[in-house]
Amino acid sequence: MHFSSGIHRVDSMKSRCRPDEIPMNGRSWSGVGGYLSIPLSYRKCTEKVLKRYRRATKKLLEIYQRGTKQLQAFGSFLVKLGYKLRTGSESSLPVVCSRSVKKADASRFKLSGLQVFCGILMGKDVSLVVRKKSNVLNALKCVGQFGGYRKAFRMSLACVFLVSMFSLSAQTPRKDSGADGLAGLVALKPGDKIPDAVWNRPLELNYFNGKKKTIKFAELKGKLILLDFWSTGCPSCIEGIPDMELVQQRFKDKVQVVMVNSKRNKDTPERINKRFKKYKEDFNYTPVLPTTLDDTLFTSLFPHNTLPTIAIIDPKGQFVLNSFAGSITEDIIGDFLKTGISNRFIEKSEIKNPERINTSPLVDTTGLLFCSVMSGYRENYLGVYPAVVYSKGNSLFQVGNYFLNTCYQLAFPDVFEGSQSSLFVFDDRINKEFINLIYDFKTTKGQFWYQLYMRDSITQELAFDYFRKALIERFHVAAERKKGTVAAYRLSLDASRPLWKTKGGMYINSVDKGNEFLIMQNVPLNGVISFIRSILDKPVIFESKSAERIDLRLAGNFLELSVEEKIAALEQYGIKLTPTQYNGEYPYFYAVSTQNTK
Repeated sequence: MHFSSGIHRVDSMKSRCRPDEIPMNGRSWSGVGGYLSIPLSYRKCTEKVLKRYRRATKKLLEIYQRGTKQLQAFGSFLVKLGYKLRTGSESSLPVVCSRSVKKADASRFKLSGLQVFCGILMGKDVSLVVRKKSNVLNALKCVGQFGGYRKAFRMSLACVFLVSMFSLSAQTPRKDSGADGLAGLVALKPGDKIPDAVWNRPLELNYFNGKKKTIKFAELKGKLILLDFWSTGCPSCIEGIPDMELVQQRFKDKVQVVMVNSKRNKDTPERINKRFKKYKEDFNYTPVLPTTLDDTLFTSLFPHNTLPTIAIIDPKGQFVLNSFAGSITEDIIGDFLKTGISNRFIEKSEIKNPERINTSPLVDTTGLLFCSVMSGYRENYLGVYPAVVYSKGNSLFQVGNYFLNTCYQLAFPDVFEGSQSSLFVFDDRINKEFINLIYDFKTTKGQFWYQLYMRDSITQELAFDYFRKALIERFHVAAERKKGTVAAYRLSLDASRPLWKTKGGMYINSVDKGNEFLIMQNVPLNGVISFIRSILDKPVIFESKSAERIDLRLAGNFLELSVEEKIAALEQYGIKLTPTQYNGEYPYFYAVSTQNTK
């Protein structure tokens, strides 16, 4: 009755009674107090006690297991703040509590939770509560100041249970004790060497067929190591796994790809199995690459805030950089293994202040009257839809991280309305690099950012006029809609030799220059036609509507062949390209001199 009355609470309960209660602190005569009434129901009492005992012990075990898993991460957190955790019989409480704490540190303490904090304090010395009562009280006062007295009181009860129920486990040395040399590790910068403590660490590799293998991380030293950070909630991560498998197959003993699933993803084995069970049913696909689970070490060493991210470690054991999955091509890896020069990898830096994402303009407009600027892809910035934003009489217009193809369609809407990219016609003076950018829908190289600022109001139409001029000045290419007859290729699928017909499997579109093979697997026909148009010299006509998906496996030197040789290679798969004439409307790209743009 004393416990149920709410006297034990830090904040006293409000008095609220039901019809079966007496108006005295909300006590219920059908609740705990009912057990003291006459006659006493022995059966009811024992059943309730047994159920509560089982439920409480199960919950306590879960809390203990969850808390111990967080100790390593929280221990590193304390070290970063400047606290020292002493070992042996010496209590760590006076050391922790003797440091003056700033407001910023106090707020960060709240994020980690009091359960883990007290777990660390008592994990060092089990007899601490018995022998050092005053220290415990001081610690709880310190904890109460950080996290609130209500949490401190509840935590004191949890401490008593943990010490009494799991004293033997607390005395056993654990990974978070710092004995393995991992406690003081900090995030690495490009060029830093991987610490010896990391190389000596056991690494459990989990395979998606259910098998496991434990190695020392040092066994991978001497190879180019690619740590592919992923999660089940990142579709592009999973779609990119087949591409990483191709890299592993190509370089075998020279490269090792390890997928890394961070603890912060909260991916359980059940969730992972469920996700890949569907991929098995839909695509008959099970990844062959190994993965680590519940990772905290690599996530701390190579910090990142977006997925997928590839951390690269060179054969000498140095951290190269964090990169985009799109920059990990066979051509770039082969070049790096030969030269050791990493400038072709695209570095994926991290913005320190996440609040700045998608809010900061390209150019600081302080003191400016007008600016119209075109740049490449802005890393870690979300795409910005083209629209004029008015603020205090000023106008800001941005087109953020859009592919060049889309930029031209936005700038020249009348030219591209209702047209297909396979029917684009290019002036002979336009270089191949521009054409490749127009058909690049995979990499950040084909994405661009535009900003217009004016210290005055501006119409949407005028903003697009400036955008159009900026595109022409940057690439010296304009576009117009033409009508007439042009040379083209007519594409048809040979049903008698359906080697192009997909056999299923995961989507793969690996057609980068320098690959051992150019592979397109389970790719929609429209995507294949866009690829074919990008490698030919004339538009491609395909008049039938088809939902077919294509499998192609072309030789690695396919892109270096002549147009006639490319057509012959495609015909072996039953993809026939016949020279013809196209009569109708089409978008026409033509070269513009610098003088004309001005």
